[in-house]
Amino acid sequence: MDRIVNRIFLAVTAAILVWTWAAPAVSLRHFAVPLVHYTGLGLSMWAAGALILVCCGLIRQSVRGPAPVDRLGFVKDWLAHQRRARFLNVVVPLVAFIVTMASFTVHKTVVLPNHGFTWDADFIAWDRAMFMGHDPWVLSHAVFDSATATWWIDQFYHAWFYPMMIAYVICGLMVAGPLVRACYIGTFLLSWFVIGCVLAGMLASAGPVYDGALFEAGVFEPLKARLAEQAAEVPGIASQVFQAELLAGYKAGAIGLGYGISAMPSMHVALAAMWALLFFGVSRWLGLAGVVYTLFIWVGSVHLGWHYAVDGVVSSVLVVGIWGALRAVILGLASGKAVERAALPGVPGE
Repeated sequence: MDRIVNRIFLAVTAAILVWTWAAPAVSLRHFAVPLVHYTGLGLSMWAAGALILVCCGLIRQSVRGPAPVDRLGFVKDWLAHQRRARFLNVVVPLVAFIVTMASFTVHKTVVLPNHGFTWDADFIAWDRAMFMGHDPWVLSHAVFDSATATWWIDQFYHAWFYPMMIAYVICGLMVAGPLVRACYIGTFLLSWFVIGCVLAGMLASAGPVYDGALFEAGVFEPLKARLAEQAAEVPGIASQVFQAELLAGYKAGAIGLGYGISAMPSMHVALAAMWALLFFGVSRWLGLAGVVYTLFIWVGSVHLGWHYAVDGVVSSVLVVGIWGALRAVILGLASGKAVERAALPGVPGE
């Protein structure tokens, strides 16, 4: 199974790289900064992830009872397992992360701007149709009507980067739960390609907060004014700063982590939906908590002016579809063999 899964990861990574390079505007110099940045980030996160898993393993042993003679025996078992696979089970997800994220960054900052923003008016209409003639941000601000509520929504919304990284790194180092691990990493990589690159170009849109700056709809000035007033009332609403920085970066053609503007489909909500599916692989209750978190991120994306409501709906449906299709492909290719095999006892990540 490991070979099948690693080939899938590499195939998806190659696809996003080729897709990005196929654009006439892309050159080697565009990849220089993202590749260096994500290489450093990837290596540091993998090292931190390994340390976290070792600490968790030691804590688990101490809770279970008297310490074994070989306290780090579970680490040796993990190394033996990876050595049999020539450490490809660790290296392939790392390389896939670096190349995929660098390619996505280049695509979003170099290729997507050439598409223009032509779908915003359609998504405004779709939102109103879905909410019976109302703009969904009006409803969210009616429920969460204080600046303090917006501040809390903003804090949780922008903390997404850390669980995104932690979940991918832990899955990249895990031995237990091979099918769930494979589905999460595969869905993660496919989503950045299919949702973040291909569909983002086909459904090019900027998002509500950029009404008047990148497209002309003339309907979101009240939302922007309200958010500006709340940011003045309660300091620390980061979305106001980030949105201004992204607009400045877009106009300057900046290339780097976090730059680029694209609303539909929402990768932010897509990642939250992935965590919910991952949590369901561990526990039903954790999965339900993941669903609640995904709904919260969806509401926050609308409340803060980043996205239309349909952005999150579309991305969530796509993530569930990608996860299900990938699971079926892996099971089919592996014919069910070794997929449910018991993991090594005591191995980090079990």
